[in-house]
Amino acid sequence: MVEVDWETDRREGVTVVTAIITNTQTTPQQVRLESQLDGPTWPPRRDGMVVPEWRGDVWEGAVEPGRRRGVGFASPATPTEPPLEVLESSRIATERTTAPEAVLAELDRWAPTADVLTQNP
Repeated sequence: MVEVDWETDRREGVTVVTAIITNTQTTPQQVRLESQLDGPTWPPRRDGMVVPEWRGDVWEGAVEPGRRRGVGFASPATPTEPPLEVLESSRIATERTTAPEAVLAELDRWAPTADVLTQNP
């Protein structure tokens, strides 16, 4: 499960939304959030480019287990409650699955002891 804590601040005709996403799970989570403001979403930019996690009104990113991530955007729309909705949160599959042959190849060789092999008359 992920938890989202948010705040809005309205100044000079612009609403700024800040949120903290907390992953309470023991596995990484892929999270999708959507702006609930009735107006355009202005996501943050780096070097003039929209950050890659944003597509339109939707933010999508990974949150590691027990970690938090900050998300924010602006809009000319008036604040709503809540300003963000969690569209989806799902466990990220890890590549830890190992083929049975690889597991067997890593096991030590085993042979029964001589005591086990001798038969009592």
